[in-house]
Amino acid sequence: MAKKQTLVTAEMLREAYIANLEAKRKTNAVAIADFTERELADFIRQYADFRFKSVFEELDHNYYDRVREKIATNGEMRTADKEADNMYSFHLKQWTSFLESKAFKELFKKKRSSDDKPKATVTAEPAKLLASPFREETEGERKHIVKETEVVRRNPQLRQQCIERYGYQCQCCGMNFAELYGEELGANFIEVHHLKPISTYEEDGIPENFLENLVPLCSNCHSMIHHIKDSEHPLRDLREAYRGIKQEISKWKED
Repeated sequence: MAKKQTLVTAEMLREAYIANLEAKRKTNAVAIADFTERELADFIRQYADFRFKSVFEELDHNYYDRVREKIATNGEMRTADKEADNMYSFHLKQWTSFLESKAFKELFKKKRSSDDKPKATVTAEPAKLLASPFREETEGERKHIVKETEVVRRNPQLRQQCIERYGYQCQCCGMNFAELYGEELGANFIEVHHLKPISTYEEDGIPENFLENLVPLCSNCHSMIHHIKDSEHPLRDLREAYRGIKQEISKWKED
């Protein structure tokens, strides 16, 4: 007779996560769980996977490891994480640690009474709950002091409007990821840069036209434009500094 599959709800996962954090002496465990459930999920949907639904549905710790790795290589994600005081990296690490923990695995072994009606049933149980190989994280590892912080929200609709206006082409070098890496890998990929940094809005005021403040850039050019300081025309300066082969830009953004 087949063994009955244990049902695990989102509420059970949340409670276990909080208990796991408290066991690590995290004094603000509930706040961490709230951020992971809401802000981190929004971050993943905006920058890594628009199909992502919930941390309580995606239970593969390798998935979140890949998101953490992507922050290191994606200029737009790295900037958003830095502006949030590295809170996204921190919560990714905490959630990944929980998914690898004994506490998480024990959830799927406990029996539940037949009259216990789940509020939000996890759609799929992890295929395998095997302990991952030991990972020694010493090189460049940071110790985070969790504190209350303000997270700057971004409007994904504005980002999409920018892409619809200029296309998936870098406005400095003209690079198109689909042309360089092929449709399967490079299609619909580009980073979007704020010419006037969000971090300056509070002190210098917000732009009159949000859309005009956005420009699509490839990863290299996006990283380089962040090195340009105190410029009224950063895109113009970036174009003048570029020494590589420039592709023809189909729709030019003035700066």
